[in-house]
Amino acid sequence: MRIRFALAAAAIATFGLGAIPVRAQEPAPAPRTAQTHTVRFGEYFYRPQKLTIDRGDSVRFVNIGKIEHTVADSTKGGTIRSRTIKPRPLGRGRSQTVRFTRPGTAYYLSRFTRS
Repeated sequence: MRIRFALAAAAIATFGLGAIPVRAQEPAPAPRTAQTHTVRFGEYFYRPQKLTIDRGDSVRFVNIGKIEHTVADSTKGGTIRSRTIKPRPLGRGRSQTVRFTRPGTAYYLSRFTRS
């Protein structure tokens, strides 16, 4: 299974919304080692803006912005669900790593925690 990120650089108020689509993994001839991918984010941006990962891979969210943020999974419309990504404060330079195990699309958002 593959997970595809389609990250949005635009933000609504204090929110930035991204997406993590997951697609089926084709049978591999040899066992695959899970990888960790990095998404850097800050005030109103994500880098890279698009990323596809395999099921079982992890994503390391790194705050390179100037202020503290949290990252949480959400609905496509931006309602926080926190089923896959448990929000916790991430100051500048801090990170949170999340392993994705289910196929589908996981939307997420980044939210300022201080003004």
